[in-house]
Amino acid sequence: MKILVAYDGSDGSQKALSFSLNFNKSADKIIALYVSRDIISESGRLTYIPDTILERKDSEDEAILSKAKSILVASNVDFEVIKKNSDGVDVSKVIVDTAKELQCDMIVTGTRKLRGLSKYLLGSVSAGILAISNVPVIVVPP
Repeated sequence: MKILVAYDGSDGSQKALSFSLNFNKSADKIIALYVSRDIISESGRLTYIPDTILERKDSEDEAILSKAKSILVASNVDFEVIKKNSDGVDVSKVIVDTAKELQCDMIVTGTRKLRGLSKYLLGSVSAGILAISNVPVIVVPP
């Protein structure tokens, strides 16, 4: 069994990754997937982004990937840590598409339990995954 864990470095995703380790005896592989969101202008017009901002984003991305690796290395389980760019696509779609591409049997994701206006403005990746996934999804509470 292959398990894909949606990982973004948040407390919720760290709990999801830790929870996935409960399956280490039945899992052939645990894949931690980090989807890096694009830095784009909301207007859709071309916008100059200074190299320092791009370098800082790359550095933050590497720190997130490094944290996932450290959790998985300590568990002694076969794993892979993957980074994908969203390229303007909804993050939940990237996660579900990647699970399909890698023939994963299950997706594990965390949640921030957003409510009200925050949920409306920020969206919910876990809700998006649940809505479009064809494989079982476990949502781990914070």
